[in-house]
Amino acid sequence: MLVQNKGNHSYTANGLTLNPGTNKVDEKDFDQFLTHPLMKHLNDKGEFTYEGEKAKPSAKDAIAMIEDAFDVDMLEGLKAEENRKSVLDAIDKRIEELTNPEK
Repeated sequence: MLVQNKGNHSYTANGLTLNPGTNKVDEKDFDQFLTHPLMKHLNDKGEFTYEGEKAKPSAKDAIAMIEDAFDVDMLEGLKAEENRKSVLDAIDKRIEELTNPEK
C-alpha cells in the first residue's frame, strides 16, 4: 500500500520507518506502526494519507502521491502494477524528474 507522510520528518515505530513523501509499505506493518501512541496521534491529525491495500486509490490521489515520491525503485514497482495511462504518465514524469533534475 502507499502511505504519504506529509510531515517534514521520518517516523519510525514498531519496525517501520516512513520517510517524508510517499512510501510503499505492507499493510500489516503499517497497522502495527499505527499502534504506537505517537503515530496514532499523528495519523489522527492527518499527517499520513493512505488507502487500504484492497482499495485502489483514485487516479487523482495516486498522481498526488507519485508527485511526492522520491524512491525511483518504488516508482518502477508501481509502474509494473499500474494500468491507468494518466498514472503511468505521472510515474514516468516523476522518474524523469528524479533521475535528470537538470531538465
